[in-house]
Amino acid sequence: RDFYGSDLIVTQYAGKPGGRFSLASKFVARLLAKRGGLVGFTDSSRWNAVLYDHLVPVRPDIAVADHDRMALRAANIPISIPFPTLRFVEDTGAMSRLQLEEENFIIVHLFSGAKGRGLHPDKKREVLRALAVLLPGAQLVISGGPQDRTEAFDISEGIPATVIAGKATLQELMNLVEKSQLIVSLDTGVAHMAAQLVKPLVVMRTCLGRNWWVPSQYGANAPITVCSHDTPCSAGHVYKDHPPCLNGISVEEVADVVARNSPQLHRS
Repeated sequence: RDFYGSDLIVTQYAGKPGGRFSLASKFVARLLAKRGGLVGFTDSSRWNAVLYDHLVPVRPDIAVADHDRMALRAANIPISIPFPTLRFVEDTGAMSRLQLEEENFIIVHLFSGAKGRGLHPDKKREVLRALAVLLPGAQLVISGGPQDRTEAFDISEGIPATVIAGKATLQELMNLVEKSQLIVSLDTGVAHMAAQLVKPLVVMRTCLGRNWWVPSQYGANAPITVCSHDTPCSAGHVYKDHPPCLNGISVEEVADVVARNSPQLHRS
């Protein structure tokens, strides 16, 4: 009720090719927005032309942020912030509690919440082992949610690492990302957090994540290196647990990129 008569409403786009955003949500948005103020994205629904005042074409070859910019332009709203950014409440408590030294630790986030876009546990352990061997002077900090804590200890057994999975709040994690030397992450919220804080980032993505990591998403000068292995999905994404376009990424490539972007940390 508080949003009735809104000057502008932008609905989200369908996440998969051939999909569609909820029709019920579109109707609600139409009821809430003033005439001329409803912007949406093309999908397979036949109702779009009737409901929306402006439709933005969804393109797989441009950044996700480019679609948001196009939506604002369709509504004649100037773009004052060129790239997504993030602000947080600064707090050094987590650094002290975990006994971390600023710029001398690497956050490693290898959990995605779903096997369909995640690494096999053996692959996670390979990544950790490669980082520990190549950068023995760096402290590896393994982040994740409460549900990832047990596996975090399993994959890091015998590897010098600090497990904070399930023990750091979102605010604490943002502070840790800001104070870290570099972040290694799957294509999850932690990676986007690092990108928006303009921290050196090595991100491992599936073939479905291409348009989240093209230069126009965070800027051509953003310190981001993308590791991918799209060849197995040349005919389309292979939907399975631990998909080959992610698990086929070279561990050596990831570790080498991290080493090249962490010159002040001691190498073996």
